[in-house]
Amino acid sequence: AVIDVIGTIYSEPTVSMWGESEGYDHPSTMSYVDQLMEDEYNKGILLYMNTPGGEVTASDDLYLKLMEYKEVTGNKIYCYYADQSCSGGYYISMAADEIYANRNCWTGSIGVIISMTNMQGLYEKLGIEEINITSGANKAMGSAGEELTAEQRDILQGMVDEAYDQFVSIIVDGRGLSEEKVRELADGRIYTAKQAEDAKLIDGI
Repeated sequence: AVIDVIGTIYSEPTVSMWGESEGYDHPSTMSYVDQLMEDEYNKGILLYMNTPGGEVTASDDLYLKLMEYKEVTGNKIYCYYADQSCSGGYYISMAADEIYANRNCWTGSIGVIISMTNMQGLYEKLGIEEINITSGANKAMGSAGEELTAEQRDILQGMVDEAYDQFVSIIVDGRGLSEEKVRELADGRIYTAKQAEDAKLIDGI
């Protein structure tokens, strides 16, 4: 069976203005793997990846579902990277027994990010004041109209670090590399297919 992971990985499918799903459809993909576990004719899975990554939760969901598939069926999973397989795409592919990439593929971007925008300076120029009535000092954390405090930065960094440690651990398991080596490679950079092969992040081109 071929499973496509194409486009940004979200828990809910992106819907076009005509009401049709676009790109990666997480609920349908998860359901399909469940069906394959019950399919006596299925002998394995080929993951076709062409994704810049996406949500941690959705990526982890599919990774765990694929690991369940292997445990239940005893079948193998093979993975192919097309143009790109970065971040959450690389995460998911750790369930594969072997990974191959197009020679022009970009992969890696191993890491976790929380992005937000501070618009406080713009608000001041426009005469806009953001007012937040909160139950605690950190309830409005990340609000566009307020600076992050040192404590809030530490809170968010802790969340990123925990997700990053989880990412590292599944690469250690999936690729058979040492944790020290994975952390050296997993600084967020993108690798060419040749660089990824040399680093043993994939099996071949």
